[in-house]
Amino acid sequence: MTGDRMAGRMPRGLRDTRTWYRGVDPMSQVDPALVGFAAGRAGARILDVGCGLGGYVKALTERGFACRGVDVVEEYVEVARGLGVDAEAYDGERLPAEDGGVDTVILFEVLEHLEDPAALLREARRAASRNVLVTTPNCTQSFGDVPVEFSHMLDTDHRQFFTVATMRELLEDVFPRAEVTESHPLDEQLAGLILPRPLMSVYWRLSHAGRIRPRLWSKLLGEAWVRA
Repeated sequence: MTGDRMAGRMPRGLRDTRTWYRGVDPMSQVDPALVGFAAGRAGARILDVGCGLGGYVKALTERGFACRGVDVVEEYVEVARGLGVDAEAYDGERLPAEDGGVDTVILFEVLEHLEDPAALLREARRAASRNVLVTTPNCTQSFGDVPVEFSHMLDTDHRQFFTVATMRELLEDVFPRAEVTESHPLDEQLAGLILPRPLMSVYWRLSHAGRIRPRLWSKLLGEAWVRA
């Protein structure tokens, strides 16, 4: 087990998500912005499908939600239980929830790994009484010949590559109403890699004053409502 993994820093390179998170600190993988996204839109009862190491279940439970998680990787479920959260393994098909048994189902970085994401979305709609929240990597923009990559896109088990339009189409095929937005701007990060420090200082001030607006985004956030 490497020091990088224990510290939560993920090594670079190709990866398979069913094994890649072994030995990783679960809470290091929690994005506060996504916790906020869920907390601001979810009902009181949440089912985290594809909960992985359980970090989001723990974070949302600490915010007062009745949150539990399921995952197809039993090893990850055991880690999640070690955090003291409610987590269980499931077969990847029928969710262990009654019809409308939870208010909200969250699918964070899950749909891109599935051959048939609509099937899981139909299950999520069955289990949720209010809404379903999803996130995926954003494939809307193109960098052309510029050698830029999203590290998440190195997952060897990705099956889907969503744009705003294709994600919206998928959600609207299953739900009566849905919205999709781009999130997690990349412009400032890229500027930090290519601009000298004095120019980066100018860029930062202009950006935070609203004079420069982001054009590149790494994630898609989707919300779909069970009822119109």
